Amino acid sequence: MEKINETYPVSFVGTGPGDPELLTVRAKKRMNEADCIFYDCLPAEAVLRESAPNAKIIYVNKHPENGEPIPDILDLIQEKYTEGKKVVRLKAGDGMMFNGGDVEARKMKERGIPCEFIPGITAACAASNIFAIPTTEKFKSNAVVHLIADDISDNFEHIRAVAKLLEYGTTIALYMAYDNLQAIFDIFKQEGVDFNIPVVITSMISLSDEDCAKATMDTVFQVIEEREMLSPFVFFIGKYVDFYLSPKSKTDKMKIFINAR
Repeated sequence: MEKINETYPVSFVGTGPGDPELLTVRAKKRMNEADCIFYDCLPAEAVLRESAPNAKIIYVNKHPENGEPIPDILDLIQEKYTEGKKVVRLKAGDGMMFNGGDVEARKMKERGIPCEFIPGITAACAASNIFAIPTTEKFKSNAVVHLIADDISDNFEHIRAVAKLLEYGTTIALYMAYDNLQAIFDIFKQEGVDFNIPVVITSMISLSDEDCAKATMDTVFQVIEEREMLSPFVFFIGKYVDFYLSPKSKTDKMKIFINAR
């Protein structure tokens, strides 16, 4: 394969949960230097204001209508890269956390294109800090499992395996789990997990409608409905899970939003 210009490696930038202020310094620097910025996830739009004024912003629609072919974002990136452009590809959250970064890293290597991955704050890490949720506590909870649960194809066997860890104080952070949540909790109960184990619900993390509330496996949906909490959610389950910083009122959030503009 013909050697490609290696002046500027392609930067895969983790955008974090959405709030531009939670971008890393390096992420902001790469976006400020970029000639073109690719993204294919709508949550990444929140950080685009950090882009260089003259950067070309390119949205790649992964769900085109009318049977149009799905564009390969890496083909588009390669085209700009070979033109000598400084290219940034945005990844919601952290590129290596449930986000296909591993696949894209392998394909970039196969294409002979140098790249770098800049970490982003995952939703669970952001939520645990924003609301002071103790996901680990010395001598009590010494492990955290980040678990994605939107597409379960193994008859919930991995859910059964993870349920056993709750006995030892492990905290489970559930991503994209709302549609399967009741089934997951049913499995937990079958595996002997205490009905009253704490469940902390976090929603819209780092955004204007963010919220946090405590429940149990039996009251989660009731709490979500009563508080009018919005997706996306991260659920924290564990013996020692709690939260110590209260959500801001809607009035306070509006003041912050207005002052930030």
